[in-house]
Amino acid sequence: MANPNIVSVATIAGGSLGFHMLTADATAIMTVTAEYIVKVNSILVANVDGTNAVDATLQWTDDSDSDAAYSLLSTKSIAADSYLRIDGANIVLEAGDILKAQAGAANDLMVSAFVEEIYTP
Repeated sequence: MANPNIVSVATIAGGSLGFHMLTADATAIMTVTAEYIVKVNSILVANVDGTNAVDATLQWTDDSDSDAAYSLLSTKSIAADSYLRIDGANIVLEAGDILKAQAGAANDLMVSAFVEEIYTP
């Protein structure tokens, strides 16, 4: 998608995205729909395993090159019963871009993203 002018947007809506349990494969937690830009303000990754640390990986895929995944966080260890919070992320995703997350061990991580959805008709 061409980079839209966000000065004359129709709507800016705040929102939260959550993905219950991550698997050991990169899983799409959000795909930006047509006519939208999404600004990711912060991301929270929680380790729900009470015993073991788990690695977290976050990446995004650009709509113009769906074969390339760009790392935001790569195999970052999160202690048992702890979390990683990325504040002030300010990641801007355009229509067709995909935000993905992956756990080092299936069903041990939960991820939430706090976003602004910008409608650009």
